[in-house]
Amino acid sequence: MTTTSERVVAVLIQQGNYRKLPQPLKIGSLSFEFDHALVASERGNDLVVIMELRGGTSDEALIRKVLSLTRALDVLRSRRSVTAVLTSGPALPETVQSMSRVCRVLPIGSPSGPKAVEAVRDWLSVLLPIIQPEAVETLVDWGSDLEAEIPAPTAGPFADALIAAAPLGRQVVEDCFTEAIRTAVEPAVAEGEDDI
Repeated sequence: MTTTSERVVAVLIQQGNYRKLPQPLKIGSLSFEFDHALVASERGNDLVVIMELRGGTSDEALIRKVLSLTRALDVLRSRRSVTAVLTSGPALPETVQSMSRVCRVLPIGSPSGPKAVEAVRDWLSVLLPIIQPEAVETLVDWGSDLEAEIPAPTAGPFADALIAAAPLGRQVVEDCFTEAIRTAVEPAVAEGEDDI
């Protein structure tokens, strides 16, 4: 049976392109033992440590381990952000609060059932690349919708010309607008020149 920790590792490796680090984790001259440790392998700068909460494990020991790890990274001036993933058991609010002072904490617990992998992926989404949904072509007649929203006093040839120019791009709309202003102002300018 697959544990939640193994699911976390699988999701991070397969969907986030993380790579697993050997245990114990070495930071400078110090060694840290976690259930799993992974690091982002491309653009990300994340270090993810996975800890299984067991009945016999003291939360104080886990908190000290995370505080020591983040302090060691600070001393080495590391720019890696640390995420602690807590699995298998419920995390006490005090534990999450203490750890969250120095790193991101994801208290996943142990989701089960047919949607367990989906639940784990949802928790880990902050560590994964954004998945772009496939483009869906929608048949929307935005021009007709816009024309229906334009108040009657402002509707007319000018509004129609701007709506017709919109699909052709910003510059065409600006040129259309400039031409409309020029057409409206030229008679007044011509009158002023005649008076001189």
